[in-house]
Amino acid sequence: MCYFRSFKGRLVFYFFVLVAIVQVASFFFIDSVSRHIASQSIAEDLEVGARVFDRVMEGRKKQLYDSTFLLTMDYAFKNSIVGSDTETLNSIVMNFKARINADIAALISLDNQIMSDTLNPDLVGKKYCCPEFIDMVDEYGEAFSIVMQAGKYYQLVGVPILAPDPIAWLTVGFQINGKTVNDLKNLVLSNITILSHGKDGIWTVVASTFSDNLFDELQKNSNIKEGRVQTVDIDGEEYVSLLKQVEGNNDFTLFALLQRSMSNALKPYYRFRMILIAITITALLFSILLSLWISKTVTTPVRTLVEGVVRVEYGDYGHEVNIKQRDELGMLAEAFNKMMRGLEEKKKVHDLLGKVVSAPIAHELLSKQVELGGEEREVTIIFSDMRNFTTLSENRSPVSVLNLLNVYLTQMSDIVESYGGVVDKYIGDAVMALFGAPLGHADDVNRALYAAIDMIKAKDKINMDFERQGLPKIDIGIGINTDIVVAGNMGSTNRLNYTVIGDGVNVASRLEGLTKEKTYNANIIISEAVYKKADKTFKTRFLGEVSIKGKKQLVSIYALDTFIS
Repeated sequence: MCYFRSFKGRLVFYFFVLVAIVQVASFFFIDSVSRHIASQSIAEDLEVGARVFDRVMEGRKKQLYDSTFLLTMDYAFKNSIVGSDTETLNSIVMNFKARINADIAALISLDNQIMSDTLNPDLVGKKYCCPEFIDMVDEYGEAFSIVMQAGKYYQLVGVPILAPDPIAWLTVGFQINGKTVNDLKNLVLSNITILSHGKDGIWTVVASTFSDNLFDELQKNSNIKEGRVQTVDIDGEEYVSLLKQVEGNNDFTLFALLQRSMSNALKPYYRFRMILIAITITALLFSILLSLWISKTVTTPVRTLVEGVVRVEYGDYGHEVNIKQRDELGMLAEAFNKMMRGLEEKKKVHDLLGKVVSAPIAHELLSKQVELGGEEREVTIIFSDMRNFTTLSENRSPVSVLNLLNVYLTQMSDIVESYGGVVDKYIGDAVMALFGAPLGHADDVNRALYAAIDMIKAKDKINMDFERQGLPKIDIGIGINTDIVVAGNMGSTNRLNYTVIGDGVNVASRLEGLTKEKTYNANIIISEAVYKKADKTFKTRFLGEVSIKGKKQLVSIYALDTFIS
């Protein structure tokens, strides 16, 4: 009884009786095995068919050669070639073509001139269309090839006419057409399609035992791999296919695609499958009813958990679910409550960390595994410093001074963050802010300049408040620089600080120091790198070139006025 008290135990017991699930598995297994066996059987038959195809094509070639060779050895035929007129030659060649049931025959002179051509009689006296084929005859004493003439493909045999040296070439061929593939279909017991793959990469259907309306479907499957049996879809029907190369030359390659219908091979199985389907449907209906009954035992606790998850979605981590079951759902509820307490603690840490560092930095630290190291990034750095802080601190308690400083730093920080920047650190009354790390924007330079202008404007409002309180006025100096720096977690393994380091940081600090010099009369000084990347709507003044400690070259600096032209 203790076993059935667990949720897992009940599920095992309930679904043990779900024969329907076993039937579904059996159905798919039998279906898969049957298809595999049928596919394997067809593949073997296609391999045999491919060998039969080769033998038939070889037999056709031998038939052509034997007939042509006997004619070229005939003494009377040789004599008739010499001195005969075109009409006589045409008659001789035409009679020979008809006698061996060939589709084309041609007589070619030694200089590749057409002496007689049953396909194109009008071309007599012109150059033969396939000189490379005649070259093969000349080189090997005979030639066998598939050539294309007048847009059609022919299985061609070429034989020299010797007396005893060659006096002409005789070429005879069978056309590869629908009759060819239909004759072969009866021998190989497969659908056959002859495909031509041109040097331009285009596939063309030469002849096929399929109907004409399936030619396009065949061409869609022209990505069949040669020599590998695979299944392709043609007009919604699966065919086990084998592609083999017949012959190739520089202009095209001819392939034979042998295919058998998978549905025809599976017909005996389809009758058995109908019985399996009926059994499977019955089992599924039974399993649905049983599943509905089972679901009633888990609906209530699951709904309770869902309500808890919804509360988490809205940020309520203090809610705990109450499920008193002693099975896995009860354990899940207990784990959920522990997770809520952990999330509540993490939220407190996040809130506290967000007050110690900027929110984007806090998110960066909490979303990743904290480790030492950094990355190079282009960052715009702002250094701002309060003037007259010493005067402000005189004759005031530390608590009062800290309150005044917090008012100032709060407004400066809000301005930086409103433009997408982050406050890297506070150095007494100074603020170091970053635009471009840890999060970057395409217009970080402009954002930094707008923030600096607003910081100057905010200073004027602060002075108005200080004046009403009888406090001395303050001033602000701001330096801005853009450079490639290293951004990341710096410090020790026990105490880290997300910051940026590099020469660009030092330049920004030096520019802030230059605002103290009265000769420049500028509250905001920017570097040349900032000036080049900033929009031209900002009002700037060129201040000259200065030498900055740590840099060998002079740095061009500009004053940024607190209004935009």
